[in-house]
Amino acid sequence: MRLLALLLLAALSATAAQAQTEPVSFAGKSIKLLIGFSPTGYGYDTYGRLLARHIGKYLPGNPAIIPQNRPGAGSLNLASYMANAAPRDGSEIAIVGRGVAMEPLIGGSSAQGKFDSTKFAWLGSMNNEVSGLFIRQGAPAANLQEILAGARLQMGSTGAGGDQQVFTIALNSLLGTKLKPIAGYPGTQEIMLAIERGELDGIVGYSWGVARAGNRDDLATGRLKIVMQLGLEKHKELPTVPMLDDFVSNPQDRQVLDLIFSRQAMGRPLLAPPGVDPRVTQALRAAFAQAMRDPQLIAEGAKMDLELSFVGGADVQATVERGYKSTPEVIARAQAIAAAN
Repeated sequence: MRLLALLLLAALSATAAQAQTEPVSFAGKSIKLLIGFSPTGYGYDTYGRLLARHIGKYLPGNPAIIPQNRPGAGSLNLASYMANAAPRDGSEIAIVGRGVAMEPLIGGSSAQGKFDSTKFAWLGSMNNEVSGLFIRQGAPAANLQEILAGARLQMGSTGAGGDQQVFTIALNSLLGTKLKPIAGYPGTQEIMLAIERGELDGIVGYSWGVARAGNRDDLATGRLKIVMQLGLEKHKELPTVPMLDDFVSNPQDRQVLDLIFSRQAMGRPLLAPPGVDPRVTQALRAAFAQAMRDPQLIAEGAKMDLELSFVGGADVQATVERGYKSTPEVIARAQAIAAAN
């Protein structure tokens, strides 16, 4: 009996070892690419569907990629599903909002995201987002110097926890500005319409990648102006527009800045659930990187005026893990900023 048990154990060990060395293949399978937002004709849905058209040809076995929208709570519902219920075999991957990774950390006890972002397999991001502080022509401040001197401007916001609200409060906390977030707008487009009508003076956290296409005429005529870049790296198209960190010198302030604005480095992030076989993660990361270099994908993105600037999975993973290693003091201050009204 003991000999039989030993033989069975040896057979099981051999089978497990063979499974670990077999190449990953998705032949005959399909992969769902879940998108945490509604179809909008632009934004996350557009990016996700563009990727879905190309990533399959770079995965072993050339599986069919099925894009599927799973909106709710700014994609936090999708992130919670991926963390707690999605299959762990690579058959479901997801594109989520840029703020999802830090929500459980910065949101504190009121965080909507009930998951540990460091446990996801981050596959990369379709761009390294740079957003900005935009003001309209005729606002109470004509330039950044007047804003830094304390001009009182009304800035649009979708509400507590949203990028516009958090970024506006962050500027007030880090720079001493007197910007007043006006919450209650359903989305960014409604905010931009209110700015156009003169109801608002500007917006904090509006993506340059969107503004450069959707507000091209306003920017060209001066009706809308970007006076500061918000991100971890300067955008190549904005060489003369100052960065937020140009004005932040206190070491702890800079750590808070990095924690809050690190989401910019993962503008359109793709992830797989926790517990996925590392070989599957590697295959997904490699396919994502190859797809983002695909001439057809690049050409399609250019036709739609999408900004593409790929960030690798390992880099996104490192950014998330670095944020979660912040000191308790830095995290507490970031949480206070995120919770402010």
